[in-house]
Amino acid sequence: MTSAYIDRTAASLHPRRRRPALLIGVMMIALAAAAAFTPRLAFMAMGALAGWLLWLFGALMLGFAIITLSGRLRVIGAIASTCAVGAGAWMTFNPHAGAMTALGLMTAVLVIDGSSALAAALQLRPLPAWRWLLASSATTLCMAALIAFARPNSAVGLGEVLAVAFAASGAALIAVSASPRDS
Repeated sequence: MTSAYIDRTAASLHPRRRRPALLIGVMMIALAAAAAFTPRLAFMAMGALAGWLLWLFGALMLGFAIITLSGRLRVIGAIASTCAVGAGAWMTFNPHAGAMTALGLMTAVLVIDGSSALAAALQLRPLPAWRWLLASSATTLCMAALIAFARPNSAVGLGEVLAVAFAASGAALIAVSASPRDS
């Protein structure tokens, strides 16, 4: 690797982006600790949050259908969004069912997070922080595979998987924020 390439890579970590990376990394570690100490609560909170978001977006879709659509399309949009509101309300008040529903989404998010961490690691390869990103990527992708194929069937097991994934991502963000400054 040439020194100029390493300097350009370090310059891509803009100094103004280091503090937010550090803050987000610390928050991810805090979420990981909370999920590790109360895995069942983390699992139920995920289900309730998924239901609440579906409820909210269903209500927004209903408003959109009523205000902007007309005729048969308005009726179809209103029925579809009312179903989304109902499903969201059901998931909010049945967080275990909501969490199980959100499990597929969580697996997809972990795959996306692991893949983007892998891409970032390969981009930042000459810097010392790339190894942290690579480890975070491998850990997150392993947690996604664990959920997808092993299907931990208890709320505690899923909360712990979430804690490991959060901790790996948080540690990688802290390492990136502490990487060497531009020369």
